[in-house]
Amino acid sequence: MGRSVGIALNDDFADICVGDSSRLRSIPTVVCKKKHSDIWLVGEQAYKENLMGGGVIVDKLLMQLRKNGTATIEKKRYTARAILGFFIIQILSEELGNIQEDDEFIISLRKPDRLIMLRVREVMISIGISEKRVHIFSHTEAFVHYILQQDKNLYNRMVGMFELSNQCLYYYEMAVSVGPRKYVLAASEPQEEEAFSLDVLKAESGSKIADKILRSVAEKNMMKKSYSSVFLAGRGFTSTDFAPEFMSFICSRRRVCIEPGIFAIGAMLYGDVISGRRSEEYTVICDTRVSCEVSVRVTRDEKEQNLPLISAGSAWLDHKAEKEMILDRQNYIDFRLTPLSGRRPLQLRMLLEGLPERENRTTKIRLSTEFLGPEKMKVTVTDEGFGELFPKSDFSVSEEINLADAAL
Repeated sequence: MGRSVGIALNDDFADICVGDSSRLRSIPTVVCKKKHSDIWLVGEQAYKENLMGGGVIVDKLLMQLRKNGTATIEKKRYTARAILGFFIIQILSEELGNIQEDDEFIISLRKPDRLIMLRVREVMISIGISEKRVHIFSHTEAFVHYILQQDKNLYNRMVGMFELSNQCLYYYEMAVSVGPRKYVLAASEPQEEEAFSLDVLKAESGSKIADKILRSVAEKNMMKKSYSSVFLAGRGFTSTDFAPEFMSFICSRRRVCIEPGIFAIGAMLYGDVISGRRSEEYTVICDTRVSCEVSVRVTRDEKEQNLPLISAGSAWLDHKAEKEMILDRQNYIDFRLTPLSGRRPLQLRMLLEGLPERENRTTKIRLSTEFLGPEKMKVTVTDEGFGELFPKSDFSVSEEINLADAAL
């Protein structure tokens, strides 16, 4: 049976976890090509080679991938995709040895941006990993999968988490539903104005400032909420001695757990669901899962019903669907957005202005859907005509549906 490989990929460090939480390794996200050779080094070895003058460092690999950047080394141009590929294949070979056909690779990224998620997938495929074995989601979702495999007393109320890395401070939150509908709502928010360099912790004065910042962020996000636990993640929390005021606040009447590698471990744990070793008990709603069911109103066998286009909790990155329908005395399509929370469904109407006028039930349309981001669903309707009697036209119209409106 294949292994589950969780990778939390960031611009400063990458965490990799294989098989179980005890096999966790953190590597600086940098590469170095040795001079006059085809050898690529990663992490601390890359830094060491660079300091000795034996090669050129390339860092900020995700940022370069987002920009579709390049690096010229010894007069040869390398794409950002190729460089990230060198990094990933090296850390995989060090941790796995040989890659097996049924290994599952689950990659966690801090920001679920469609462009960067697709490009990371392309990198994985380019190094020889099957597309069906590559799964990409957000740190928020990895956080959820980690928490749901802990003792239930840790998440019987709200769960909060702070991630502290260099120039990065994030707050995460999740809550499990109460009642017959079993779902989890999770979200994260960058604390950009309060983020700081971890270098400030080297001085006593800097540590005091950092402690005040963290205490302020905790008060802002956690006041008047009931928590069963709070987790601390990221390299900044490998020690909490510098933040007594912050720790005093978050430890009041709740359990506090420290797990710097939580995203890689959470990604690895989700591999058990992908491989079928474990089923999901809860439907997950977060920034890489769809927040509500989207359906279209149709008539079948003379009865009106809602035809689902995508279910709440589905991963939006790979969603693409097409439906063919025949219009019946209408030049519009009605959509229904149904949240899991039990809120009243939201009804939306898409007008098909400019569609050729024909006899009733002689216009077939093709409805295509895809996601542009966590809450943006693009709907495209094209005219397919009706056989030889009514050839299809050039009519096509697109609209975006904001799923967040259903939660308002």
